Amino acid sequence: MKKMYVLLIAAVWSLALITPVFSSTCMAQETFKPVTLKYADATPEQSWFGQQHKWWASEVEKRTGGKVKIQIFWMESLVKWKDMLPGVQSGIADLGWISSTYHPSNLPLYLMLDNPFAFRKDYFAAFLALIDTTDNEPNLRAEMERESIILICPHISGQMQIGSKKPVTSNKDLKGKTIRTYGGGRGKYLENFGMNPIFMSYSDIYEALDRGTIDAAEEVMMLSQTFKHYEVTKYLYMTNAGGALASGVYMNRKVFNKFPKDIQQMFLKLRLEYSERYANGTQDSEVGFYREWETKHGVKIVYPSPEDQKALQEAGQKATDFILKKQDSEGHKEARKVWDYYMTALKKYEDQRAKKK
Repeated sequence: MKKMYVLLIAAVWSLALITPVFSSTCMAQETFKPVTLKYADATPEQSWFGQQHKWWASEVEKRTGGKVKIQIFWMESLVKWKDMLPGVQSGIADLGWISSTYHPSNLPLYLMLDNPFAFRKDYFAAFLALIDTTDNEPNLRAEMERESIILICPHISGQMQIGSKKPVTSNKDLKGKTIRTYGGGRGKYLENFGMNPIFMSYSDIYEALDRGTIDAAEEVMMLSQTFKHYEVTKYLYMTNAGGALASGVYMNRKVFNKFPKDIQQMFLKLRLEYSERYANGTQDSEVGFYREWETKHGVKIVYPSPEDQKALQEAGQKATDFILKKQDSEGHKEARKVWDYYMTALKKYEDQRAKKK
């Protein structure tokens, strides 16, 4: 991969919670002093995600000989998930879990990587394509530079299914239901089946399903297991419609830029290792969670017919075409270039990895 550009932007150390802080000048290796970075997480420490992030934090400390430590603030205790981008940009947090659909006006190109069916069975290939695109597609790279963030730990949600309290056994049963959507092109995708999609933070799904504010939700097993959605979900309609990819842990670029080159390279090398560990873990865990939801929690798992699955795919393509045209009409003419670059990269890495198996 080509070397990633690095952008300078102001960062404010607004909380006097942690010392020491960075000096105002770029740290050279010989003057680099130990630092502690504030990482704003949105999940519980004991969740599957929490364990991955703790592993990553421990590796950072180990690989820097203790020069860089990570203090993790769990469960939105430092920054709310929906406010994560400005939280990282301002310096309230040095790193945070940023999702494109929570900041569509700031990240209109990044949002394209969350189109329906944006990844398939090989999650690590999707990670490789994501990193390639954020690093090397010039328009998306410029967007990341403008927003003063750099990808440190990517995220993949796993496949999005439709969870509901009332039976969904076919596409026809979707009509008229109010559903929580992740946003972006996925909203249009659900509208194609006569659904009423509304956006809300993932942490709000449980209460909305429990109270009947929504009839259904786009659910991914890794997060839904974390938030115990099996307690309010009775049916899981297995659309396998891709999921969130344009999401992950991002660092304030000025913070990143102050590190010596060897530590910068450590973060990028660890990013790749984390991606493989995370992708394999997600694929393995999904299978176990489906089984647990069905056998332990009594959730009914329903698979679309071949005809319905074909219709789901076609609806996804129509939604992608719609969002690309919408972005173009709103002045984001590079959206299609980003999407095409990513899809080309995805196929390349899928083919490369398939040959090695």
